[in-house]
Amino acid sequence: MAGPRTGSVVRRPTRRGVSYGVRFTYHGRRIYHHIGGSWEGCTEEQAAEEAAYVIAQVKHGEYVPAGRSPAPRASGDDRAVSFRTLASIWLARQRPRIHSSKSYADLEWRLNVAVDHLGERRVGDIHAHDVDDMVTALLTERAEIEEAERRGEPAMETYRDSRTGKEYLRRQRGLSHGSINKVVAAVRRVLEDAERRGLIGRQPVDARAKVKPQRPRRSFLEVSQGIALLDAARAIEAEQQGLTWGQVREIRASRESHLALARRYRVSDTLIRKIRRGELWAANAESRRNDVPRLAILATLMLAGLRIAELCGLDGVHLEFPRRRIRVPRSATKTDAGERYVPMVPALHELLLEHHAQHNYGPEDPVFATRTGRRNTANNVRKTILAPAHARANALLAANPGLPPIEHLTPQTLRRTFASLLAELSVPPRRAMALVGHTNPSLTMGVYQAVLDTDQAAVDQLARLLGAPPDEALVILCGRSLEASAGPTTAHLAAPGPVPSFTSP
Repeated sequence: MAGPRTGSVVRRPTRRGVSYGVRFTYHGRRIYHHIGGSWEGCTEEQAAEEAAYVIAQVKHGEYVPAGRSPAPRASGDDRAVSFRTLASIWLARQRPRIHSSKSYADLEWRLNVAVDHLGERRVGDIHAHDVDDMVTALLTERAEIEEAERRGEPAMETYRDSRTGKEYLRRQRGLSHGSINKVVAAVRRVLEDAERRGLIGRQPVDARAKVKPQRPRRSFLEVSQGIALLDAARAIEAEQQGLTWGQVREIRASRESHLALARRYRVSDTLIRKIRRGELWAANAESRRNDVPRLAILATLMLAGLRIAELCGLDGVHLEFPRRRIRVPRSATKTDAGERYVPMVPALHELLLEHHAQHNYGPEDPVFATRTGRRNTANNVRKTILAPAHARANALLAANPGLPPIEHLTPQTLRRTFASLLAELSVPPRRAMALVGHTNPSLTMGVYQAVLDTDQAAVDQLARLLGAPPDEALVILCGRSLEASAGPTTAHLAAPGPVPSFTSP
């Protein structure tokens, strides 16, 4: 194809002076070739001579385009801007477009990881092999962390609690394949934006930079395991509950001696004295208790399918007891589909009513607060509630031959268990998708729903877990009836029957 015979000199005023360049068409593509600026000593005559030289090269087929040349800026050559600076500018532009603070924090985390490896590189000098080297370094780092874990010498890192500002030590974890791919995708988005703005010729990241995702551990609980987990939470809660508010009021109203009350309630006389002096269980703190609501939290995760962030974001106003349903607000979830209503099966309804009666939280107070009355966090639920209940549940299961232990347990395990229960009850797929808070039914069917053990004993246990026969639970979960159920309640969870009953060993 013959090259163009003419080109036009482009003059662009900037704060530093006039920038000169030549624009022409080359193989059907508009090319801008930067010549220089007046602050560099470039004049009109020199710009015209350089433009003529470039056009001559094009006509003789000697011109080699270096990509899309950037339009000069007042700050000089933007190709010399570091990736750290460009990523910071790009992230700031994304802030008004991202409504979820969690999504913004996740994007910021991805870029922080990328900046650790590419931060000081000039954006014009970043190539595909640089991104490949970053991926290799992240994989190597993960292998070293796992090797140290196997040797019994886990690598530690400093963690700062966003709520308290305190720093803690925790075990370092390497990035999974999926997390590494998220980092690569963030780098690509920054460089694509740079390409659109003419800062670089063509962004170098392609699909080959990603690693093949690992198959995730998608665990769920069988019905017997779910019952054991709730029984374990109940047992731990009973051991650590201590005094109730009713007992505190009785102590303050009693005329008996400190020692007599200590013997009656099986606590120390020092504790009785502090209660009577108002040093503990102060009147203005009666919305708080000294125990942890383990049973209600685990039951809500398992029987309502909430995400851990959704559970921690629940306030009193979101539990609609007259209508027997939980309203998951948009502020507590990741997507628009996450804003939903989840009916309470009878077992969950009674447990949440009992939790409300004991903790006396208000409409604007968090439903599942910590001991100090603050809103709970995902890490706190995993460490102080889920992990101890997991260990106790396995002890209960080990005392019943033939029942498998719970190998892997996370909040997502309980969420997948809820979706599996929906499938076992024959809840229609679209309804199940709405209850779980998904936008894609194939995700609900393919990822979250699993095949449960459905022999007759499992059916009986299912009724015990839900607090209602399966057909009644189906009606409630399908939303056809949210009125009071005449079936069994949570009393059946601990009552003896034809199904195994777990007790502390």
